[in-house]
Amino acid sequence: MKIAVLGGGHGGYAAAADLTLRGYKVCLFTFSAARVETLHNNDNVISYTGVWGEGSCRVAHVSNSMEEAVSGADLVVMNVPGTGHERYLNAMKPYLRGDTVLYMNPGHTGGALRAAHILGRGRIAEANTLSYIARKTSETSVHVSSSDKPVTVGVFPAKETEAVLEVIRKAYPYVVAGRDVLESSLCNINAMFHPPGVVLNAGWIEHTGGDFRFYYDGVTPAIGKVIRMVDEERLAVAKAYGLELDNFCTVLYNAGSTTKEAAEANDPYKACQESEANKFIKAPPSLDHRYMHEDIGSGLLPIAELGRLAGVPTPITDAHVTLSEAMMGRDYHAEGVNLEKMGLDGKTIEQVLDYVTRG
Repeated sequence: MKIAVLGGGHGGYAAAADLTLRGYKVCLFTFSAARVETLHNNDNVISYTGVWGEGSCRVAHVSNSMEEAVSGADLVVMNVPGTGHERYLNAMKPYLRGDTVLYMNPGHTGGALRAAHILGRGRIAEANTLSYIARKTSETSVHVSSSDKPVTVGVFPAKETEAVLEVIRKAYPYVVAGRDVLESSLCNINAMFHPPGVVLNAGWIEHTGGDFRFYYDGVTPAIGKVIRMVDEERLAVAKAYGLELDNFCTVLYNAGSTTKEAAEANDPYKACQESEANKFIKAPPSLDHRYMHEDIGSGLLPIAELGRLAGVPTPITDAHVTLSEAMMGRDYHAEGVNLEKMGLDGKTIEQVLDYVTRG
């Protein structure tokens, strides 16, 4: 099986190394010609540390040609921030084979629906969160602190779930099938704690350049309460679409990122204090960061949009979007994943459920 890994960031490097170590022929794609040149000069070798031990592997191909990367691929694994989805999807559209599976790892919220709207096809899957906790340590190395997470994967349309997951599980055997892409989209836990952590710590981030531990220091008891309230709104939206989902702390525990005690207490502050995998991750150096742009525009906004369609109020979620727009001088309602971009504008709940199931 030939696999294309799209994205030259933390997740892309982790995926390229992981799938190479699993024995697959991987083509790592990035738009950055400089990054491609650096890896070529290093004989396509990516070094790794962390949960896999310490070592290195040689990726079969590294390219900035989308045609070369995806035209012959059986599986395309897209490890890209939500802010980059449209660029990647439009670039791959002319070259993607009809039988190729596109796996958005992760899809954030509404990612697979946006992909289906742009590509005009199915065989699209999205994970609710990235399969790895990883950080690049250089342009030829990556540290992976967590891997093989049992992520929830939704497939569009849901009627193709079995066939699509059969392909994905060859590379990621631990994925858990979701009911549909509404379930995977509404299990986006990054959208629960990144926006409160950034918006409510805006002064600290700007004053220190992010010189503090984002989850361990930045999520205080008060911010933990806000995270829980945002999470309760997410769960209410999910319920309107017939989904009974786990709360934030339980999802974090099931991903191996906090303790059972924190999950049972449903205490986001405790969950972040007791998250070994996330404990030492630094805050972003500025507000101009994916924790803001991605987790608002491709996280909280589409959750609020799904709530609006279903008639579910989301006041705390809406407040984060509004404050973020004021802070950044951007219109996340227009540039983010709104109902129109998900192909859901004008639909009823019943029509949405039929669409995500049958296409």
